[in-house]
Amino acid sequence: MGAGNNIGSYGSSTAQRVCAPGCNSYGPYCGDGILQARFGEQCDDGNSDNNDLCDTSCHTIPPAPPPGAPSRGSTPDIPGAIPGVVSADLQTRVVLKGKAFPLSSVKILRDGAPVDVVRTDANADFIYTSGQLTPGTATFGFVGTDRANAQSFTTSVVFEIVQSAVTTVENIFLPPTISVSSTHVTPGDPLTISGFTVPRATVTIDLQDSSKATLSAKADDTGAWALQVDTASLATGFHAIKAAFMLTPFIKSGFGKAVNVYIGRDIPSGASSPDLNGDGKVNLIDFSIFLISWNTSDVRTDFNHDGTTNLADFSIMLFDWTG
Repeated sequence: MGAGNNIGSYGSSTAQRVCAPGCNSYGPYCGDGILQARFGEQCDDGNSDNNDLCDTSCHTIPPAPPPGAPSRGSTPDIPGAIPGVVSADLQTRVVLKGKAFPLSSVKILRDGAPVDVVRTDANADFIYTSGQLTPGTATFGFVGTDRANAQSFTTSVVFEIVQSAVTTVENIFLPPTISVSSTHVTPGDPLTISGFTVPRATVTIDLQDSSKATLSAKADDTGAWALQVDTASLATGFHAIKAAFMLTPFIKSGFGKAVNVYIGRDIPSGASSPDLNGDGKVNLIDFSIFLISWNTSDVRTDFNHDGTTNLADFSIMLFDWTG
């Protein structure tokens, strides 16, 4: 981005995003799939499409009210707040709503620390309410655990808790859980990819390799989904497989964590683990070693053996992260 520009400041669009310090990632921006109400975002569906309920400036596009609809009060537009008149003595609290997996648990984290666990209903809906909170910027995280005891990618939202008001954040959609029948498959042998998501949703499965193959599956009424892949049609090598769901154009998730699968008869010699220093953990020490080899062909850090240490390898490191 140029000297002095890698400051990680907020970008109001995909085109205006800027690098974080060190230029290893982007700073927050409209279109990154993370709702950041403190920057005025009312929604963020991870795209720059202006033809859905979330416009290119990350503001919601509400449907037109029916004729004669009653007024909703005089509260000013505060991102995440419920419109209407709020009593001055009302307890400061938040209400967080979203979808995960049917009849399962969602761990709630605030600023990285667990604060509660809530249950989802048969439609995968969950709701979390908390009072006695300190006003100001807050980061909440959500980790779902499905009925097979598989965990989801952590989904996070950043917003402003408003003094003496109910701050509501909706449309928190956790990506599907994902597992594979084997992490090493001989070409031509079947590979089953499965997991849980929102009932009756369409699951998009992305196989990151040179062919950039994309497949889909349909979840049943319990949220279970599965897909058997013809591995004879896949390129030899490592594939970082991840999944996202879509129930409607407005109810959809981003992609979750990747599972690494090798298609081939023999895994190449020199294949390495993200535990680069061999201490049994994948943490900041390994990440520091990893950064030294960024954009090189170092076989120690080229975990998917595509010839370059890049974001695909970084996703593999994150999947094995222990901290």
